[in-house]
Amino acid sequence: MERYRIEVRGEDGKLDFDKENEKRKEHPYLFSMTSFSIDQLCHYASFGQGRNNPIGPTELSSFMKDIGVSYRIKYW
Repeated sequence: MERYRIEVRGEDGKLDFDKENEKRKEHPYLFSMTSFSIDQLCHYASFGQGRNNPIGPTELSSFMKDIGVSYRIKYW
């Protein structure tokens, strides 16, 4: 099963640790584990923090972009 890592990147595409600290406060669940399944990410996007808007994997990248984080496959 593929696992995904959460990252926060700046406009230059490099990791941005200052922004990451801000996002940790806004979305603590996304930084509570080192990796997530796609189901866990979709569940958070759908129902986390009081949301009630079910989405699937095709809408996930748009949601993550809207909140200012990205995810990628964990290769190791």
